[in-house]
Amino acid sequence: MANNGSAPPQFCVAGASALSAPNTAVAKLSDGVLWRLAEQAGWQCRYVNACDSDEMDESVALVELHDAGVDSIRRQFPHALVVSAREDAGADLVLPVVAPEAAMRQLLTHGENHWRRNLKVMSLFREVGARRQRMSQLADIGRSLSTRMNFADLLEAILREARILADCEAGSLYLVDKSDEEHSLVFMLAQNDKVEIPFMQRRLSLTRDSIAGYVALSGEDLDIPDVYHLPADAPYEFNRSFDEQMNYRSRSMLVLPMRDHRDQIVGVLQFINRLEPTSSEPVPFGDEISELLKAVASQAAVSIQKNQLLNDIHRLFESFVQASVKAIEQRDPSTSGHSFRVAETTLALLEDLPKSNFSRFHNLTFSEEHLREVRYAALLHDFGKVGVREDVLLKANKLSDERLEILQYRLELQKERLRRRAVEQELELLHHGPVDIDVARRRVHRQLASELSQLDDFYSLILRANVPNVRDDGDFRHLDDIRDYAFREIDGTLNGLITDLDLMALSVRRGSLTPEERREIQSHVSYTRDFLAVLPWPPELAGVPTIAGAHHEKLDGSGYPLGLAGEQIPLASRVMTVCDIYDALTAMDRPYKRSMSLEVALSILDDEARQGLLDVDIVQVFKDSRVYQRSGGSLSHQVV
Repeated sequence: MANNGSAPPQFCVAGASALSAPNTAVAKLSDGVLWRLAEQAGWQCRYVNACDSDEMDESVALVELHDAGVDSIRRQFPHALVVSAREDAGADLVLPVVAPEAAMRQLLTHGENHWRRNLKVMSLFREVGARRQRMSQLADIGRSLSTRMNFADLLEAILREARILADCEAGSLYLVDKSDEEHSLVFMLAQNDKVEIPFMQRRLSLTRDSIAGYVALSGEDLDIPDVYHLPADAPYEFNRSFDEQMNYRSRSMLVLPMRDHRDQIVGVLQFINRLEPTSSEPVPFGDEISELLKAVASQAAVSIQKNQLLNDIHRLFESFVQASVKAIEQRDPSTSGHSFRVAETTLALLEDLPKSNFSRFHNLTFSEEHLREVRYAALLHDFGKVGVREDVLLKANKLSDERLEILQYRLELQKERLRRRAVEQELELLHHGPVDIDVARRRVHRQLASELSQLDDFYSLILRANVPNVRDDGDFRHLDDIRDYAFREIDGTLNGLITDLDLMALSVRRGSLTPEERREIQSHVSYTRDFLAVLPWPPELAGVPTIAGAHHEKLDGSGYPLGLAGEQIPLASRVMTVCDIYDALTAMDRPYKRSMSLEVALSILDDEARQGLLDVDIVQVFKDSRVYQRSGGSLSHQVV
């Protein structure tokens, strides 16, 4: 049992366990003189068998040893002065068989001084240990707070760790909200080890009437021994409604402001009922604990501000992404909503992979950071289209409207040439010898009608060839006939209806783009990757450029821009590729094609999977999970 240093010391006579009567040992050692003088001095004297207990007793100041082991005595009474009449006992002092009472009194004084010094040293040692432990706890709190990303978890950790450090029963956390014209104090959190709190976050007026409000406005620390007995001139008052409702008694309270690096108060920490370690009774907090909790309050303010700054950065990224997508849609309004649909479907499909029947996906796990990374990559996968020429980006047919109009004009001009030639032929018939004019004229008209019909057929063929195909098919041999068609201009030069460039454009077997235009449109992926790579992404989002830049790669290495193959393509990119193709096929708003039915779109995905272009298993999960039915193209799927 510990001694606080003010109670009188104790004097023990310890004897061997073989003794039948302990007081016999006293008579043999000193005839009881030391015992009698100790009792006269107010000491508590008692007999102790050396083997009575293994517990440490710090209240004993002097032990008169007979023949018990000195080591066990020192362990049991660590602060005692051990004396014995035997020189070989190993005691601190050897007593003469007969000693004057004055010497015995000096021995008692020496024993008491020795005991009090030892107690003081032990107290200091324990205090140093306690302070070292608190400093270690303070460092642990700093490390713990620095790793908290979720705001609610951060606030819970701040209050919980601070209460553990101060060994207090309850606490509350408030944040100052200056976003509105009328500033508020938001009651964010309450903890209580004694009663269960039906807590609900609420907004309070920021005034000096309450204790927390006073601290938030004044910036003062309040260390209150008993909140039921506040100073008469205190500008604040304690609201007892919680205590009365929960049958609780708030007593000691420490209320501290949380200041950020600009010395602005961002919130208030309120600690209630610090408990005395041995009695568990509420005691005042005191200066030492107050200083420690001030340090916690400072760390808390920095952590809260850092968390809010990170949230601001996340919101900034969200705003940037949305602005970027809108910029893409402004350049290509026909694809409005595509990026959001692809992002939503990609995340849903990615999360469904581990739930599928394919064992290769069962051990996949995706952190919130990675899902956010994939979402940004999917939203920005087409951003590079801002670097593609608008006439290529918006090309609905194989020929531009201007070029088709020119071809139509050339055909009509050729018709006029043919009609003029027919008239010339009729006039020439009148200047020749006798012929059957009517028969000859009918022959000229039939030839003209045939040639005009051929030109009309040519134009119809051009119109049909001008419509892009979604699949790699079509027969364009008739275009060679149109290209071979020739006529002479007025100046005698030989010319044709369509050029080699027209022929190449109309002969495109899939889509509306010529090889050169296709290379230009494909360059948007490189633009996307290069643009995103310039941005200072945080480590958890560093993969955005790579994921976004690989959504047109194919498993067999035939994709672009890098020709990656197999596992070289990130899993998220392989998933995004399937979702991107499906949305492009089924979208209602593409200028170069009509939307396809679900069955046709899924069959095209199957075809590309069989050709080794897409991951067969991912396509199967896409179909089985029907994630395409969940996509609404909204902004609702936020990962922050």
